[in-house]
Order: sequence, then structure tokens, then C-alpha cells
Amino acid sequence: MRNRIIAVIFLCFLLFFGFRTGMNVWDSFNGTENSHQPQTEALGSGGQITGFNKASLEEISNTITLNLANRNQWINLNGLFQKGMGKTGDLEKDWYRLNNGMLMYSFRKISPEELNTYANNVVELSRYVEKQGKNFLYVELPCKAQKEGEYPAGVPEYGNQNADEILKVLDRKSVQRMDVRDIMEKEHMKSTECFFRTDQHWKPATALWAAGEISKKLSQVDSKWKDHPEYRNLNNYQKEHYSNLFLGAIGKKIGSTYAGMDDFDMLIPKFDNQFRYRMPKAEKSVEWTGNFKTAFIVPDNLKKDPFRVNTYATYSGGDHPEERVTNEKVKNNRHILLIRDSFSCALVPYLSLYTKNVTTLDLRHYKTESLYDYIRNHPEIDTVMVAYNPSAITEIQYTFDKVVK
Repeated sequence: MRNRIIAVIFLCFLLFFGFRTGMNVWDSFNGTENSHQPQTEALGSGGQITGFNKASLEEISNTITLNLANRNQWINLNGLFQKGMGKTGDLEKDWYRLNNGMLMYSFRKISPEELNTYANNVVELSRYVEKQGKNFLYVELPCKAQKEGEYPAGVPEYGNQNADEILKVLDRKSVQRMDVRDIMEKEHMKSTECFFRTDQHWKPATALWAAGEISKKLSQVDSKWKDHPEYRNLNNYQKEHYSNLFLGAIGKKIGSTYAGMDDFDMLIPKFDNQFRYRMPKAEKSVEWTGNFKTAFIVPDNLKKDPFRVNTYATYSGGDHPEERVTNEKVKNNRHILLIRDSFSCALVPYLSLYTKNVTTLDLRHYKTESLYDYIRNHPEIDTVMVAYNPSAITEIQYTFDKVVK
């Protein structure tokens, strides 16, 4: 009975708003508000429209624009309906509520042959890097769904399975790698604490922690790497807290009435720091110089506009083809080339605390040359690191010897 009542209320909303929208458009077509305006000429070789005045066309355009602007209200209304019906996912829109209450998308099952190809591409890359006299490290970043059984019944979870198959090949071929998922499990870190509820990405505090774990691993891979344990101490950071600010990518599919809103925290170093941040491949070359906040934080993305603003991109402004970061204060004079995915938006600023230079390439966007060519043309690089989460297992991100467009 309760579900029927909710369904009736929802249908009434649909009929009401649909009727209002239809009447607005009908009035525009009939020119009832602007009937005194001059008509356009008949449709001929000039491609003009018969029977409409220019003001009516503008009115139609404005009405459509208004309705598109109200699309977010429709999403929220639908989310309220789905919540009332107890729905836990949508196959077409690809969102699911995990058993722990978090929202996530699904992963496709990748064939063994495809996974083997990607894994061997990593193996060949590691061999190439080592022949160039550089260090190599593959980093498996975590998935929000950390273990089997977190998705609703009937929804398979292939993300971690796909990643595991790649790591098996790397282990057989003795490739240097680390699995952040394993460390999180050993430290009993829960996804409800480490990830945003409405987005697939980790929180900045988790990225800060991961940067410290990667630094520890790099001290084993690179004999000249100097770790800085003090950078892992949260007491050395000032937390800026924003309540109910962030509606993540998955939350945008179903609306805040269903998903809720995430809090967002920025962790700003208290200790002395100075950076130079560059994006040489941007449409307009970007360079920011200053402290951590000046170099990495994009304040416009802290505006409370859930459907239009990507709050996660407050760090570094989002994904970019190439980034170059120079730390002017640290004594660790090493240069990392990081092959990145979107998890590195928050990772790069904290990893940059540990070393002199971090250069990043996002192979989804970088099309100037192959990764092999880039490494050969930049002898200053000391370590090549590939850091991917399971959703990054795609041809474009695992092809290193040529540009995939």
C-alpha cells in the first residue's frame, strides 16, 4: 500500500510538471505572448521557417533551456521516488547502492586474453624502463567495493577480480608492484570511511595516507629516495571542513534526495612549503606558484552547486593530459613520472610533498607521443610509476608503445 501511494504521488508530479512544460511550449508555438511580432519569410532556399515569428522561436529556446535547467529537479524527484520504492540500483544508468549504503557503479568482466595483454604491456614497460637505467613501480589503487558481496544480490563484482589477474602476471614476471588494497585491509580501513558515499573516488585524507605508503615503498625501490614520515602525521595539517557540499558522479545520476550529500575536507600542510605547478598541454598554458593551497587548490570547485560543480576536482582542477610539479622546499631530489587516473587528482598534491619533481601523464588525454617516446625524451626521470584503480583497466590506459586515439 505504501509503495502504491508513493507511485501515485510521483505520477501526479509528472502529470503536473509535464502539463506546465507542454503549455509553455504550446504558447511559444502559437505566439500568444508575442503575436504582434513580425513573421519570418516562408521556408525556401534560405532555410527559414514558415509561420513562426522570431520572438516565438526565442521563447521556445528559452523554455527548453529552462526545462533543461530544471532537469536536476526531475532527477531529485525521481530519486525521491526510487528511495520510497526501496530501489537499490539501475542497470541502464549504472548505479547501485552497496550493502554498506555507499553508491557505486558496476564493472564489466574483462576476458582473460585481454587482461593478459594489458598485464604483459606493463611487464614490457617495466623492462624498457629498467633498460633506461630507471626504477619502475606498479601501484594498484583501491576500489570502493573492497570485497565480494557488497553489491546488491545478482550484481556481479568484477573490478577487483580484473585487477587481481593483472597482479598475478606481474608477480610471475617479478615486476615491482604494491597493492594499496591489501594495506587497507591489514589496517582495517573501511570504504565507508575512506571513500565518498556519492562518488567513486577516495577522500583527500585517504589520498594523503596512500601517498605516505607509496613513499615507503619507493624507499625500497629507489636507493636514493628519502622518506619523510612526518608528512604522514595528520597533526601537521590544517583541516578545512565543508558540510554537505559534494554530490559525486554517481549521486548526480540519482539525485541528492536519494544519495544525500557528502562532506568535503581539505588537508593543508602547516609546515613550510612552496610549489610550482604547470600544465603545459592545456588549451591555455597554466602555471601556479606558491604554497600548497595556491598551487593545487581550485577554490571555484568549493561552490555549493551540486549538479554543476565537481567538488572532487578542487584538488588540481581535475584530469589533465600532463602535469609538472616542482617542490621548491624538499631535499629529496628525485623525479617521478606518474601514469595516472582520476584518483591522482588528490594523490599528486600529497605525493609531491615527498620529492623534488612529479610529472604526470593521463593516457586518456595525452596524445602527443607514446609513453615509450616520452620516457626516452626525458632522461631526467628517475622512477616511472603506473598507479591505477580497477576502473582504469582499459585499452587506452594500458597501451604504452603507441598513442591510442
